[in-house]
Amino acid sequence: MIKNFKEKYIKNLFAYHIYRYFKYKFRFFKSYGATGEDVLINKIFRKNNGFYVDVGALHPINGSLTYNLHKKGWIGINFDIVNENIQLLKFFRKNDQSVNIAISSSTGKVNSYIFHPGSGLNTLEKKWADKWALNLKKNYVTKKIRRTTLTKILNKLKVDSHFDLLNIDVEGHELEVLSGLNLKKFRPKLITVEIHVEKTENILATNIFKYLKKNNYELISHYFHTSFFKAKEFIITEI
Repeated sequence: MIKNFKEKYIKNLFAYHIYRYFKYKFRFFKSYGATGEDVLINKIFRKNNGFYVDVGALHPINGSLTYNLHKKGWIGINFDIVNENIQLLKFFRKNDQSVNIAISSSTGKVNSYIFHPGSGLNTLEKKWADKWALNLKKNYVTKKIRRTTLTKILNKLKVDSHFDLLNIDVEGHELEVLSGLNLKKFRPKLITVEIHVEKTENILATNIFKYLKKNNYELISHYFHTSFFKAKEFIITEI
């Protein structure tokens, strides 16, 4: 009844549109992602509790696709190849688990290529590091780091098989991360993953797209470098 009254009378008032103007001016949705990706994430997940896995977490706030979720009360696991970043995450996200380890398609030791702790270009891919070192005229340091697969570490940490969000931002190593995850056992509802292509239509030809499609994930959106894939069985009820 109240809804019908609002539709019939209140929404037709000019004062109502003035109210909406100031409502959206002062109550806009803050984004902490590099290109606003977390706006869509938070429209998909409106609940105040949930679980994320962030591979290549980098920073608790700057560029983070999980910080808005964290503010709402979500918890999760953060992985990064730089120990300084993990210490920062442990300090500011005390309810999360934050682990200094490389996530890949196999276990053992691997070289990491570090420009500086806060750089978004740190990677396990030497070709990637060499390209950016040349473009930016900056040197990187090579460090050995322990690596594991997502399947192994999620099993070890007893993560629920149907957790909400998997975010992957690892500078050219994304397919290796996905290859190390058993998507028959672990079914994150939403996967956000960086795919670097010159044109958006090229996403459909990438190995990441083909791999996720084969595992019953559907591409639903793309923000600059970040593609959004939802599990086929996950129904988005409201945007």
